Amino acid sequence: MKLRNWIRNNVPVSALCLYALAAVSLLIHLTGILFPAFADLFTRSIAGFFRMALAKVSGLYSFSLAEICILMLPILFIFILVKVIRYYKQDDATKLNRFFAMAFALLSLFYSTFVFTYGMGYRGYTLDQKLSLDKKEVEIEQLAKTARYLAEMTNKASLEVEFIYGKSSVMPYSLSELNDKLNDAYADFHKDNPFFFNFRSKVKPMLLAKGMSYIHMLGMYTYYTGESNINTEFPDYTIPFTAAHEMAHQRGIAREDEANFMAFLVCVSSSDPYIRYAGYLNLYEYTAGALYDADKSEYSKVYQVLKNTVRYEMNSYSVFFDGYRDSSAAKVSDTLNDAFLKGNGQEQGTASYGLVVDLAVAYYEEIILSQNS
Repeated sequence: MKLRNWIRNNVPVSALCLYALAAVSLLIHLTGILFPAFADLFTRSIAGFFRMALAKVSGLYSFSLAEICILMLPILFIFILVKVIRYYKQDDATKLNRFFAMAFALLSLFYSTFVFTYGMGYRGYTLDQKLSLDKKEVEIEQLAKTARYLAEMTNKASLEVEFIYGKSSVMPYSLSELNDKLNDAYADFHKDNPFFFNFRSKVKPMLLAKGMSYIHMLGMYTYYTGESNINTEFPDYTIPFTAAHEMAHQRGIAREDEANFMAFLVCVSSSDPYIRYAGYLNLYEYTAGALYDADKSEYSKVYQVLKNTVRYEMNSYSVFFDGYRDSSAAKVSDTLNDAFLKGNGQEQGTASYGLVVDLAVAYYEEIILSQNS
Protein backbone atom coordinates (compact mmCIF):
# COMPACT_ATOMS: atom_id res chain seq x y z
CA MET A 1 0.00 0.00 0.00
CA LYS A 2 2.84 2.40 0.91
CA LEU A 3 4.62 1.64 -2.38
CA ARG A 4 1.41 2.21 -4.37
CA ASN A 5 0.85 5.55 -2.66
CA TRP A 6 4.46 6.57 -3.24
CA ILE A 7 4.19 5.73 -6.95
CA ARG A 8 0.87 7.59 -7.24
CA ASN A 9 2.44 10.72 -5.70
CA ASN A 10 5.85 10.58 -7.35
CA VAL A 11 5.35 9.03 -10.80
CA PRO A 12 3.04 10.67 -13.39
CA VAL A 13 0.50 8.43 -15.11
CA SER A 14 2.04 9.29 -18.48
CA ALA A 15 5.41 8.04 -17.24
CA LEU A 16 3.84 4.76 -16.08
CA CYS A 17 2.33 4.30 -19.55
CA LEU A 18 5.72 4.83 -21.19
CA TYR A 19 7.34 2.36 -18.77
CA ALA A 20 4.67 -0.21 -19.69
CA LEU A 21 5.37 0.39 -23.38
CA ALA A 22 9.10 -0.11 -22.74
CA ALA A 23 8.35 -3.42 -20.98
CA VAL A 24 6.34 -4.61 -24.00
CA SER A 25 9.16 -3.43 -26.29
CA LEU A 26 11.69 -5.42 -24.28
CA LEU A 27 9.56 -8.55 -24.60
CA ILE A 28 9.30 -8.05 -28.38
CA HIS A 29 13.03 -7.37 -28.61
CA LEU A 30 13.94 -10.55 -26.72
CA THR A 31 11.56 -12.57 -28.87
CA GLY A 32 13.22 -11.19 -32.00
CA ILE A 33 16.68 -12.09 -30.67
CA LEU A 34 15.54 -15.68 -30.07
CA PHE A 35 13.49 -16.10 -33.28
CA PRO A 36 14.88 -14.49 -36.49
CA ALA A 37 11.70 -15.33 -38.41
CA PHE A 38 9.67 -13.28 -35.94
CA ALA A 39 12.17 -10.41 -36.23
CA ASP A 40 11.82 -10.42 -40.03
CA LEU A 41 8.03 -10.54 -39.90
CA PHE A 42 7.94 -7.68 -37.39
CA THR A 43 10.43 -5.60 -39.42
CA ARG A 44 8.51 -5.82 -42.68
CA SER A 45 5.06 -5.37 -41.14
CA ILE A 46 4.50 -3.46 -37.87
CA ALA A 47 7.94 -1.80 -37.83
CA GLY A 48 7.63 -1.02 -41.53
CA PHE A 49 4.40 0.85 -40.93
CA PHE A 50 5.96 2.95 -38.14
CA ARG A 51 9.09 3.69 -40.20
CA MET A 52 6.89 4.83 -43.07
CA ALA A 53 4.69 6.96 -40.80
CA LEU A 54 7.71 8.73 -39.29
CA ALA A 55 9.30 9.23 -42.71
CA LYS A 56 6.10 10.71 -44.13
CA VAL A 57 5.67 13.13 -41.21
CA SER A 58 9.32 14.24 -41.14
CA GLY A 59 9.23 14.41 -44.94
CA LEU A 60 6.83 17.33 -44.69
CA TYR A 61 9.85 19.45 -43.71
CA SER A 62 12.72 20.18 -46.07
CA PHE A 63 15.24 20.44 -43.22
CA SER A 64 16.54 17.64 -41.01
CA LEU A 65 14.56 17.26 -37.80
CA ALA A 66 17.23 14.89 -36.49
CA GLU A 67 19.93 17.54 -36.77
CA ILE A 68 17.65 20.09 -35.09
CA CYS A 69 17.29 17.61 -32.20
CA ILE A 70 21.07 17.28 -32.00
CA LEU A 71 21.50 21.06 -31.95
CA MET A 72 18.90 21.31 -29.18
CA LEU A 73 20.77 18.93 -26.86
CA PRO A 74 22.83 21.66 -25.10
CA ILE A 75 19.63 23.67 -24.49
CA LEU A 76 17.89 20.55 -23.18
CA PHE A 77 20.80 19.84 -20.84
CA ILE A 78 20.66 23.40 -19.44
CA PHE A 79 16.88 23.13 -19.00
CA ILE A 80 17.24 19.87 -17.04
CA LEU A 81 20.02 21.30 -14.89
CA VAL A 82 17.99 24.44 -14.07
CA LYS A 83 14.92 22.38 -13.15
CA VAL A 84 16.89 20.03 -10.90
CA ILE A 85 18.61 22.93 -9.10
CA ARG A 86 15.30 24.76 -8.62
CA TYR A 87 13.50 21.74 -7.13
CA TYR A 88 16.53 20.93 -4.99
CA LYS A 89 16.61 24.47 -3.56
CA GLN A 90 12.88 24.34 -2.93
CA ASP A 91 13.48 21.10 -1.05
CA ASP A 92 10.51 19.64 -2.96
CA ALA A 93 11.27 15.92 -3.17
CA THR A 94 7.97 15.08 -4.83
CA LYS A 95 8.48 17.49 -7.73
CA LEU A 96 12.06 16.31 -8.14
CA ASN A 97 10.98 12.66 -8.19
CA ARG A 98 8.21 13.34 -10.71
CA PHE A 99 10.64 15.26 -12.90
CA PHE A 100 13.19 12.41 -12.94
CA ALA A 101 10.43 9.83 -13.43
CA MET A 102 9.23 11.68 -16.52
CA ALA A 103 12.77 12.20 -17.82
CA PHE A 104 13.54 8.47 -17.58
CA ALA A 105 10.17 7.70 -19.16
CA LEU A 106 11.06 9.84 -22.17
CA LEU A 107 14.40 8.04 -22.43
CA SER A 108 12.53 4.74 -22.39
CA LEU A 109 10.42 6.05 -25.28
CA PHE A 110 13.58 6.23 -27.40
CA TYR A 111 14.16 2.54 -26.70
CA SER A 112 10.54 1.66 -27.52
CA THR A 113 10.75 3.64 -30.76
CA PHE A 114 13.96 1.81 -31.65
CA VAL A 115 12.29 -1.58 -31.18
CA PHE A 116 9.07 -0.64 -32.96
CA THR A 117 10.83 0.86 -35.99
CA TYR A 118 14.38 -0.35 -36.59
CA GLY A 119 15.97 -2.54 -33.93
CA MET A 120 14.47 -5.84 -35.07
CA GLY A 121 16.24 -5.43 -38.42
CA TYR A 122 19.46 -6.44 -36.68
CA ARG A 123 17.93 -9.72 -35.54
CA GLY A 124 16.34 -11.21 -38.66
CA TYR A 125 17.84 -13.59 -41.20
CA THR A 126 20.85 -12.24 -43.08
CA LEU A 127 20.61 -10.67 -46.53
CA ASP A 128 22.60 -13.45 -48.21
CA GLN A 129 19.98 -15.93 -46.97
CA LYS A 130 17.15 -13.78 -48.31
CA LEU A 131 18.87 -13.46 -51.69
CA SER A 132 19.97 -17.14 -51.75
CA LEU A 133 23.66 -16.21 -52.03
CA ASP A 134 26.32 -18.68 -50.96
CA LYS A 135 28.42 -16.45 -48.68
CA LYS A 136 31.58 -18.15 -47.42
CA GLU A 137 35.19 -17.45 -46.55
CA VAL A 138 36.75 -15.41 -49.34
CA GLU A 139 39.97 -16.47 -51.07
CA ILE A 140 42.32 -13.99 -52.73
CA GLU A 141 41.66 -15.40 -56.21
CA GLN A 142 37.90 -14.89 -55.81
CA LEU A 143 38.44 -11.41 -54.39
CA ALA A 144 40.67 -10.42 -57.32
CA LYS A 145 38.13 -11.74 -59.87
CA THR A 146 35.31 -9.86 -58.17
CA ALA A 147 37.32 -6.63 -58.05
CA ARG A 148 38.23 -7.01 -61.72
CA TYR A 149 34.59 -7.61 -62.66
CA LEU A 150 33.52 -4.49 -60.74
CA ALA A 151 36.32 -2.47 -62.36
CA GLU A 152 35.17 -3.55 -65.82
CA MET A 153 31.53 -2.75 -65.04
CA THR A 154 32.59 0.65 -63.63
CA ASN A 155 34.46 1.36 -66.87
CA LYS A 156 31.42 0.39 -68.91
CA ALA A 157 29.08 2.56 -66.85
CA SER A 158 31.52 5.50 -66.97
CA LEU A 159 31.09 5.81 -70.75
CA GLU A 160 27.73 7.52 -70.16
CA VAL A 161 29.00 9.81 -67.40
CA GLU A 162 30.17 13.42 -67.64
CA PHE A 163 33.57 14.19 -66.08
CA ILE A 164 35.50 17.35 -65.35
CA TYR A 165 38.76 16.65 -67.18
CA GLY A 166 41.39 15.27 -64.83
CA LYS A 167 39.01 15.48 -61.88
CA SER A 168 35.67 14.06 -60.79
CA SER A 169 32.36 13.14 -62.35
CA VAL A 170 29.30 15.39 -62.29
CA MET A 171 25.88 14.22 -61.09
CA PRO A 172 23.61 15.56 -63.87
CA TYR A 173 20.55 16.35 -61.75
CA SER A 174 19.41 17.72 -58.40
CA LEU A 175 19.09 15.81 -55.14
CA SER A 176 15.31 15.87 -55.54
CA GLU A 177 15.56 14.22 -58.97
CA LEU A 178 18.02 11.66 -57.59
CA ASN A 179 15.54 10.92 -54.83
CA ASP A 180 12.78 10.18 -57.36
CA LYS A 181 15.08 7.95 -59.42
CA LEU A 182 16.14 5.93 -56.35
CA ASN A 183 12.53 5.55 -55.21
CA ASP A 184 11.72 4.17 -58.66
CA ALA A 185 14.71 1.82 -58.49
CA TYR A 186 13.65 0.54 -55.06
CA ALA A 187 10.08 -0.03 -56.30
CA ASP A 188 11.35 -2.05 -59.27
CA PHE A 189 13.77 -4.05 -57.11
CA HIS A 190 11.01 -4.79 -54.60
CA LYS A 191 8.85 -6.50 -57.26
CA ASP A 192 11.26 -9.45 -57.39
CA ASN A 193 12.55 -9.12 -53.80
CA PRO A 194 9.56 -8.55 -51.48
CA PHE A 195 11.47 -9.33 -48.27
CA PHE A 196 11.49 -5.68 -47.18
CA PHE A 197 8.81 -3.05 -46.54
CA ASN A 198 8.95 -0.58 -49.41
CA PHE A 199 7.51 2.93 -49.70
CA ARG A 200 8.45 6.22 -51.32
CA SER A 201 10.57 8.38 -49.06
CA LYS A 202 12.65 11.54 -49.08
CA VAL A 203 16.41 11.91 -48.68
CA LYS A 204 17.48 15.19 -47.06
CA PRO A 205 20.79 17.05 -47.25
CA MET A 206 22.56 17.55 -43.93
CA LEU A 207 22.46 21.04 -42.46
CA LEU A 208 25.79 20.49 -40.72
CA ALA A 209 27.56 18.98 -43.74
CA LYS A 210 30.96 20.52 -42.95
CA GLY A 211 30.88 19.34 -39.35
CA MET A 212 29.68 15.89 -40.39
CA SER A 213 32.63 15.66 -42.80
CA TYR A 214 34.99 16.03 -39.85
CA ILE A 215 33.46 12.92 -38.26
CA HIS A 216 33.59 11.12 -41.64
CA MET A 217 29.80 10.86 -41.86
CA LEU A 218 28.50 10.53 -45.41
CA GLY A 219 24.95 9.73 -44.33
CA MET A 220 22.72 9.13 -41.34
CA TYR A 221 19.43 7.33 -40.76
CA THR A 222 17.65 8.47 -37.62
CA TYR A 223 15.08 5.97 -36.41
CA TYR A 224 13.26 8.39 -34.09
CA THR A 225 12.46 10.79 -36.94
CA GLY A 226 12.44 8.27 -39.80
CA GLU A 227 14.81 10.49 -41.80
CA SER A 228 17.56 9.61 -44.24
CA ASN A 229 20.14 12.40 -44.35
CA ILE A 230 23.17 12.61 -46.63
CA ASN A 231 26.30 14.74 -46.69
CA THR A 232 26.28 16.57 -50.02
CA GLU A 233 29.72 18.07 -49.41
CA PHE A 234 31.30 14.77 -50.48
CA PRO A 235 32.10 14.17 -54.18
CA ASP A 236 29.10 13.58 -56.43
CA TYR A 237 29.67 9.89 -57.13
CA THR A 238 29.29 9.03 -53.42
CA ILE A 239 25.85 10.66 -53.17
CA PRO A 240 23.65 8.12 -55.04
CA PHE A 241 25.24 5.18 -53.21
CA THR A 242 25.02 6.89 -49.81
CA ALA A 243 21.41 7.90 -50.44
CA ALA A 244 20.52 4.33 -51.45
CA HIS A 245 22.32 3.04 -48.32
CA GLU A 246 20.31 5.30 -46.00
CA MET A 247 17.10 4.44 -47.85
CA ALA A 248 17.90 0.76 -47.23
CA HIS A 249 17.96 1.52 -43.50
CA GLN A 250 14.64 3.31 -43.94
CA ARG A 251 13.25 0.07 -45.36
CA GLY A 252 14.44 -2.03 -42.44
CA ILE A 253 17.85 -3.24 -43.66
CA ALA A 254 19.72 -2.48 -40.44
CA ARG A 255 23.11 -4.22 -40.73
CA GLU A 256 25.67 -1.92 -42.33
CA ASP A 257 27.21 -4.41 -44.78
CA GLU A 258 23.71 -5.38 -45.93
CA ALA A 259 22.66 -1.75 -46.37
CA ASN A 260 25.78 -1.25 -48.48
CA PHE A 261 24.95 -4.28 -50.60
CA MET A 262 21.31 -3.26 -50.98
CA ALA A 263 22.53 0.14 -52.11
CA PHE A 264 24.70 -1.56 -54.73
CA LEU A 265 21.93 -3.85 -55.99
CA VAL A 266 19.42 -1.02 -56.25
CA CYS A 267 21.89 1.35 -57.90
CA VAL A 268 23.03 -1.09 -60.59
CA SER A 269 19.41 -2.08 -61.32
CA SER A 270 18.53 1.58 -61.98
CA SER A 271 17.79 2.78 -65.51
CA ASP A 272 19.95 5.85 -64.84
CA PRO A 273 23.60 5.57 -65.99
CA TYR A 274 25.05 7.84 -63.28
CA ILE A 275 23.39 5.86 -60.50
CA ARG A 276 24.67 2.60 -62.01
CA TYR A 277 28.17 4.09 -62.25
CA ALA A 278 28.04 5.17 -58.59
CA GLY A 279 26.89 1.69 -57.54
CA TYR A 280 29.69 -0.14 -59.32
CA LEU A 281 32.46 2.28 -58.32
CA ASN A 282 31.53 2.38 -54.64
CA LEU A 283 31.45 -1.41 -54.35
CA TYR A 284 34.68 -1.63 -56.35
CA GLU A 285 36.35 0.63 -53.79
CA TYR A 286 35.29 -1.62 -50.90
CA THR A 287 36.46 -4.73 -52.77
CA ALA A 288 39.69 -3.20 -54.02
CA GLY A 289 40.49 -1.98 -50.50
CA ALA A 290 40.18 -5.54 -49.20
CA LEU A 291 42.32 -6.82 -52.09
CA TYR A 292 44.99 -4.19 -51.37
CA ASP A 293 45.21 -5.43 -47.76
CA ALA A 294 45.38 -9.07 -48.89
CA ASP A 295 47.66 -8.88 -51.95
CA LYS A 296 49.09 -5.58 -53.21
CA SER A 297 50.36 -7.21 -56.42
CA GLU A 298 46.90 -8.45 -57.38
CA TYR A 299 45.45 -5.07 -56.45
CA SER A 300 47.89 -3.34 -58.80
CA LYS A 301 46.85 -5.61 -61.68
CA VAL A 302 43.18 -4.86 -61.14
CA TYR A 303 43.80 -1.13 -60.74
CA GLN A 304 45.42 -1.07 -64.19
CA VAL A 305 42.07 -2.16 -65.65
CA LEU A 306 40.38 1.12 -64.63
CA LYS A 307 39.94 3.87 -67.20
CA ASN A 308 41.84 7.11 -66.53
CA THR A 309 38.63 9.00 -65.87
CA VAL A 310 37.77 6.60 -63.04
CA ARG A 311 41.28 6.87 -61.61
CA TYR A 312 40.99 10.66 -61.63
CA GLU A 313 37.69 10.30 -59.81
CA MET A 314 39.27 8.22 -57.05
CA ASN A 315 42.24 10.57 -56.79
CA SER A 316 39.93 13.58 -56.51
CA TYR A 317 38.13 11.89 -53.64
CA SER A 318 41.44 11.23 -51.90
CA VAL A 319 42.44 14.89 -52.26
CA PHE A 320 39.07 16.00 -50.88
CA PHE A 321 39.27 13.59 -47.95
CA ASP A 322 42.80 14.65 -46.98
CA GLY A 323 41.25 17.68 -45.28
CA TYR A 324 39.33 15.43 -42.87
CA ARG A 325 41.38 12.23 -42.75
CA ASP A 326 43.08 12.76 -39.38
CA SER A 327 40.17 14.37 -37.56
CA SER A 328 40.07 13.67 -33.80
CA ALA A 329 36.28 14.08 -33.85
CA ALA A 330 36.08 11.16 -36.29
CA LYS A 331 37.84 8.89 -33.78
CA VAL A 332 35.27 9.72 -31.09
CA SER A 333 32.37 9.27 -33.51
CA ASP A 334 33.79 5.96 -34.72
CA THR A 335 34.11 4.69 -31.15
CA LEU A 336 30.48 5.54 -30.36
CA ASN A 337 29.19 4.01 -33.60
CA ASP A 338 31.33 0.93 -33.01
CA ALA A 339 29.78 0.46 -29.55
CA PHE A 340 26.25 0.95 -30.93
CA LEU A 341 26.74 -1.64 -33.69
CA LYS A 342 28.31 -4.19 -31.37
CA GLY A 343 25.47 -3.68 -28.90
CA ASN A 344 23.05 -4.65 -31.67
CA GLY A 345 24.73 -7.91 -32.58
CA GLN A 346 27.21 -6.71 -35.21
CA GLU A 347 30.34 -8.20 -33.67
CA GLN A 348 32.66 -6.44 -36.15
CA GLY A 349 31.38 -3.02 -35.11
CA THR A 350 32.26 -0.29 -37.62
CA ALA A 351 34.34 -2.84 -39.55
CA SER A 352 31.00 -4.40 -40.55
CA TYR A 353 30.63 -1.78 -43.30
CA GLY A 354 33.47 -3.53 -45.12
CA LEU A 355 31.88 -6.97 -44.78
CA VAL A 356 29.96 -6.04 -47.90
CA VAL A 357 32.98 -7.52 -49.69
CA ASP A 358 31.87 -11.03 -48.67
CA LEU A 359 28.46 -10.35 -50.20
CA ALA A 360 30.09 -8.91 -53.32
CA VAL A 361 32.15 -12.06 -53.88
CA ALA A 362 29.11 -14.29 -53.32
CA TYR A 363 27.18 -12.12 -55.81
CA TYR A 364 29.98 -12.39 -58.39
CA GLU A 365 30.09 -16.19 -57.98
CA GLU A 366 26.32 -16.30 -58.48
CA ILE A 367 26.62 -14.28 -61.71
CA ILE A 368 29.32 -16.57 -63.09
CA LEU A 369 27.31 -19.68 -62.19
CA SER A 370 24.17 -18.30 -63.84
CA GLN A 371 26.10 -17.41 -66.98
CA ASN A 372 27.67 -20.87 -67.22
CA SER A 373 24.44 -22.78 -66.56
